[in-house]
Parts: sequence; structure tokens; C-alpha cells
Amino acid sequence: MLHSLADWVISIVQSTPPWAVYLVVFGVVYGEAALLLGLVLPGETVMLAGSVAAAIGDTNIGWLIVGACVAAVMGDSTGYWFGRRSGSRITGSRFGGWVGEERWARAEALIRDGGVATVVGARWIGYVRTVTPFVAGMSQMPTRQYLFANVVGGVFWVIVVCVTGYALGETVGANLLFYLALAAGVSLAGYFGFRWWRNRNRSQNTAASTD
Repeated sequence: MLHSLADWVISIVQSTPPWAVYLVVFGVVYGEAALLLGLVLPGETVMLAGSVAAAIGDTNIGWLIVGACVAAVMGDSTGYWFGRRSGSRITGSRFGGWVGEERWARAEALIRDGGVATVVGARWIGYVRTVTPFVAGMSQMPTRQYLFANVVGGVFWVIVVCVTGYALGETVGANLLFYLALAAGVSLAGYFGFRWWRNRNRSQNTAASTD
């Protein structure tokens, strides 16, 4: 059954036009920090899938890497400017409350102490990559310093992930692509399941406190 599902996923990818692959990869990579998509769908997963699509289909890996580099740098730059101009509103929002005051404070301390090294290294740590641009903006990290770290970290991250996905796709493309799709589905289901569970508990606590 798993083999049949993998073949089905492969057939969809091979029949997908390259422009659609580019659109999805670039959109998710950009939105990871700019629109907080990274809290739901990690950019590595989508880039790996796009790289596998390049290995087994008509998508050009060179254009994929170039576009993803631009999307990564622009997305984090957008997040940085949002944090710089609207930092207090972000931390005071529902999203800010979900992240937690202690995490915001810890992230700001890391930015202040680590600077460029922290921004570059954050590219490889799940949700940290998503919130780092906002935190860098809120902590008033110098723009030139942040942009340098953003470009270095973003370009290196994209190249490593895409080249890895392309190389693996040429050898184990069918299985890898299937499990990437499965991982993306589990990630989305886990996120919305957690949201449902949290809202349900919040409603029960509110109802209990009014009794």
C-alpha cells in the first residue's frame, strides 16, 4: 500500500508544471517568517520536496535554488521590518501570548549576545527560524548587521537543503518524496490538533470559572 501511495505522489509531481513547483516553494519559504508559516509547515520540508521534484521531473534545480535564496532573504527581511516597526503589538497579540513572554525574552538575549552568529544559526532550528527576524527587529539589531547575517544564513541554508534533496531524489526519490508529503501532513495535523485541544481546554476552564 505504501508503495502504491508513493507511486501516486510521484505521478502527481511528475505531472506538475515547473512553475507550480516554483510558486509553492518560493511562497512557503518567503511566508515562513513573513507570514509565520514556519510554525505550521517547515521550509526545509517544502524545499526538499521541490528539490526531489527537480531530480525526477522538469523543474530546474538551479532556478529553484536561486528563487528560494531570494525568497528566504526577502521573507526574513519582511519579518525583521515587522518586528522593528510593530514589535510591541506582535508580542502583545495572541501569537505573542502563545510564544510566551519568557521565550521572547530568551530570544532577545540570544540576539543581543550572539548577533550575526545567532541569526545565521537560527536558520537550522525549527520555529526559532520563524521568530528570529521579528526578535531581531524588536531588539533593534542594526539593519546592516542583520541583512548581512540574513543573506549569509539564508543562502547557505537554501543551497545545503536543496542540493541534499536533489542528490537524494536521484537515488531514493519515490520513497523520500512520499515521506516528505507524510511529514508535511503530520505537521499540519499536529498543529491544528494542538490548536483545537488548547481552545477546548480554554473553553472548559472559562466555563468552570463562571460556575
